[in-house]
Amino acid sequence: MAKMVVSLSVVPLGTGSPSLSKYVKRVTEVIRGSGLRYKTGAGFTDIEVDTYDQLAQLLAKIEAALAEMGAQRISYTIKIDRRMDKEVFIEEKIAKAEGI
Repeated sequence: MAKMVVSLSVVPLGTGSPSLSKYVKRVTEVIRGSGLRYKTGAGFTDIEVDTYDQLAQLLAKIEAALAEMGAQRISYTIKIDRRMDKEVFIEEKIAKAEGI
């Protein structure tokens, strides 16, 4: 049961390189390992979560993974679509937006 779809963008800073693909790959591995449903996009990853605690735990894991890789700073952009009345799913939101 997902009550939130979180759109997440994570930008590691202080990496010494303009290329971020290895960091993005690592963040995706952390999200996949969480067992949460997700969909990676070009600039954001959408994740279905039930609680703010789940989100906080995921962010802590992402931060730890990037710190291990040497990131000195992390910029997060987070958008949360929170439903109080029903479950919300990534694919359903996409289908509605595309008129499918």
